[in-house]
Amino acid sequence: MKGTTDSTQASAAEAASSDSSLRVTIRFESNMTHFAEAAMVSDRARFEVLESASATVLEQVLLGLDFAVPEGAQPFRCATIAGTLERRHREAQAEYDAEERRRKDAGKTVAGARCVATKDAGSSDATSTEIELYDEEFARAQQVAADKAAALQLPDFPNFTPTSWFAQWVYDNVEADDLVEISTILGTNSARTYRQLSGAMTVFYGLPRFADRVRAGEFTQAHVDVVTQLCATVNFEFLPKLDEFLAAKRADITCETLRRSLAKMISILVPPVAMTEIAAKRRRVDVEGFKDGSACLTVSGPSAEIFACYNRVQAMALTIHGKNKSALNLPVGMAICDERSIDQLQYDLFVRPVPELKVKVVSIDPVTGIQTTDEKSMLDADGELIPGVDTDEGLAEFAKTVGAEPTDADDDSSSKAAGSAFRTADCGDDGDGLGPAEHWVKVRMPTTQWWLSSQAATVATVPFLSLTGDSDLPGTFSDGSPMPAEVARTIAGRSKTIQRILTDPATGTPIDAKATSYQIPNDLRRTLVEQWTVCSVPGCQRKAEKSEIDHVVPFFHLNPLKGGLTRFGNLHPLCKKHHALKTAGRYGVTMPKSGEVDFEFRHGISAKATAPEQPINIAQALELEALAQVHLKRWSLPKSMVPPAPQVLELMPGESTIRARDEAKRLQEELAARQQRLSKAFKAQRLARARLRLERCLDWENSVFQLCLPPGSDPAAMKQLTGDARYAKEVRWARLNHRDLDSISYDPNKPEESDPRNTAETSAATFSGTAQSKAAGAVDPWDHRFVSKKVNWDHDLEADPPPF
Repeated sequence: MKGTTDSTQASAAEAASSDSSLRVTIRFESNMTHFAEAAMVSDRARFEVLESASATVLEQVLLGLDFAVPEGAQPFRCATIAGTLERRHREAQAEYDAEERRRKDAGKTVAGARCVATKDAGSSDATSTEIELYDEEFARAQQVAADKAAALQLPDFPNFTPTSWFAQWVYDNVEADDLVEISTILGTNSARTYRQLSGAMTVFYGLPRFADRVRAGEFTQAHVDVVTQLCATVNFEFLPKLDEFLAAKRADITCETLRRSLAKMISILVPPVAMTEIAAKRRRVDVEGFKDGSACLTVSGPSAEIFACYNRVQAMALTIHGKNKSALNLPVGMAICDERSIDQLQYDLFVRPVPELKVKVVSIDPVTGIQTTDEKSMLDADGELIPGVDTDEGLAEFAKTVGAEPTDADDDSSSKAAGSAFRTADCGDDGDGLGPAEHWVKVRMPTTQWWLSSQAATVATVPFLSLTGDSDLPGTFSDGSPMPAEVARTIAGRSKTIQRILTDPATGTPIDAKATSYQIPNDLRRTLVEQWTVCSVPGCQRKAEKSEIDHVVPFFHLNPLKGGLTRFGNLHPLCKKHHALKTAGRYGVTMPKSGEVDFEFRHGISAKATAPEQPINIAQALELEALAQVHLKRWSLPKSMVPPAPQVLELMPGESTIRARDEAKRLQEELAARQQRLSKAFKAQRLARARLRLERCLDWENSVFQLCLPPGSDPAAMKQLTGDARYAKEVRWARLNHRDLDSISYDPNKPEESDPRNTAETSAATFSGTAQSKAAGAVDPWDHRFVSKKVNWDHDLEADPPPF
């Protein structure tokens, strides 16, 4: 397949000859560097597979739409999606301009007619209109120019619809037999084959500039999978904008960072038409069981509610796992003992979401030895903690009262031994009886506003114009996921605090902020979280909100002004695990400038991590400029210009198509040559017949004629000559007897006499035929009504002269 841009082959060659990609740098040779090179080769091979699959699909679609197979080494040519959209935009603009001119001309004509009617009121000799002569030559020249332009114009992208997308396009245009064949080659089912073909068509024909960067080795197959997953269901009309966005995207980012940035860009382009209502209507819960006895629960709904639910569950799990008693307002001296992991705690809290605080007492009956368990809530009817249970003594007394109360199963008080679970009936007042075997407090998720705001708050970033209602730009959650503008405004309206974050209008990232203390202030921390979103280590997806803030250059506690400042150029988020590895010196970290972190690993690999761009903030800066009509005073060109969108799509036909084309061409040439030979032979024979007729007419007496009847014995396959067979027989007998032909006396109306040489059957047939001829009234042999029962197989020129 031939690429849509001229830089494709050069980029591919450059990527093949390079020892390292643009994402990582190989400092020295090791097993890790060999693995990196093998990964690059594997990515290129997988990308070539997708390219071949997309070329095969497009070729079959073009052939199905009766596109002419190009001659020689010429490729299929049609307009790209960007070219088709631009052409239709120009046509729509031209139609709009023409309609505006017609409307203006109509208004001028009406105004002129009113002026003339006012000026010449009462006069009948006023002219009503002006006649413009028709220039036939000019119109013909314009028509010829239009026909030439139409002939040179490339066809649109096959079956193009602006509101369609490649997932639907592949489903509608790929034939079933081709899908089966491709599935057989890939070893996948039909659904997965559809997804792979949709992704391949999206990358190569919807995002050609991004495909060129992948060929150059700037992005991996993981980045390609992320792009295809998000863009396969995006309308054709938005793909050129996304291609332009990806053409300028940094290559040293992880696939998850690319996913968040691309999702934000898509949320900007796609019009937010009742997105919240659509999400609310599509809310659902799905469950899928697996063969190992486990199952998966999927909850889909509005993003704000889902994130709030997840934050509550996660905050409660972290509180219990971290043994944070103050967050649960537990009594003094009480410890949290729970060996479950964070994931197990999240599951238990999610499937049992009833908020409660109970005390659980396990006691043993001293008589029967039966162990009993009792529970009672430590909260009153208003949800407040019962007075007196905030100390160890109060909790022990409360546990005794719980054990002393009868259970619901004991309807008769006599069925239970007197006393309580802590003191039997035989125990005296000295307190020598047995106490409770065990008691502890059961804690479940609180739902108070104070707890939710301090432990499970949902952080949202809202553009200023969206907050004021001047724009519908989407907001973002703490992990970078976009949210609709109306949801962002709702969250901001119910929030108690709002922090302002200033961003760079060129990149959308937050601008510099600093502090003079080692502790990170909350405003600086939130700004860093908004800048990085996740841990800055490549591949780590832990939220920056839950990570630690690391000083790249260690903070100098004795004199903070001498180094290790708490400012943007020296701070970046690291999760607890990677922060410990950095402190232990397992990899080196440097920050050449704010928003960029260089990592040097032990096995010779170096990589650069950059803060993700914020397309929503860039869009807000552009809208704010248009709204305030403030233009930039200074501007500069970027270092790498975005290449223009390709307008022409070229696809080389496959070998089978070329063979079929050559075979059809050969058969057509053979048919044309045969038709030409037949035409020449027919013309030569016709000339020869005309020449022979002329020669015979000039020398009629000496002309020699061939027999008109072909050889054979089947009368049905032979031509029956006209004329009287009886007269021909008389002529033949006269010639045999050497008599003069003028002496033959022959009456055609006279019945034929019986010939003794003939058999009786022949005589009867001849008489019957003559009788029928007389009955028909046709006695003249040259009459069209004459029907002869005998065939004159002998040709006599005198008896039957030409033409015959």
